[in-house]
Amino acid sequence: MDGEVRSLYETSFSDIEKIPQENISRALSSGAFLDRYEESGVFIGFTMGFIDGDRIFLIYFATRPEIRGKGYGSRILDMLRSEFQGHRMFLVTEPLDQDAPDIDIRRRRQDFYRRNGCKDTGVRVISDDAWFDTMFVQGELSEEEMVSVIGLYEDIHNGRKYRLRSVARTA
Repeated sequence: MDGEVRSLYETSFSDIEKIPQENISRALSSGAFLDRYEESGVFIGFTMGFIDGDRIFLIYFATRPEIRGKGYGSRILDMLRSEFQGHRMFLVTEPLDQDAPDIDIRRRRQDFYRRNGCKDTGVRVISDDAWFDTMFVQGELSEEEMVSVIGLYEDIHNGRKYRLRSVARTA
């Protein structure tokens, strides 16, 4: 991660969502991608995802705070969908727990994804010991497929052998 991506990563995600740089490096060497987005040489944001066959787990997606609401995030999602035509893609978001201190941010994130064509799955998954809601970005995956991709990604970035994770129905 370069300095601008690292800085945006550090300020855009909660502590529970972040992983050590060495884990990111391990993932990037084994199936993950990190894309940096610019316009006219100005840094806009980044995405990080993990590819397993035709399945993609969109792990991180952030745009610089000062340009949010100007259509850049929507364009990045469109570019991802175009780049990965034929792939089924999903993401996770922090659940809308009413007691969460950042409930407004969580709600805005989920609203952004819905406005941009993402669909709630009704499935909550555990990732790195925290529960997350899931949304389809493109295509659909079963609960078991999402858990499998998340588990493979985690095991790679954590440097451990694969193990099955948990799911829970939210709808």
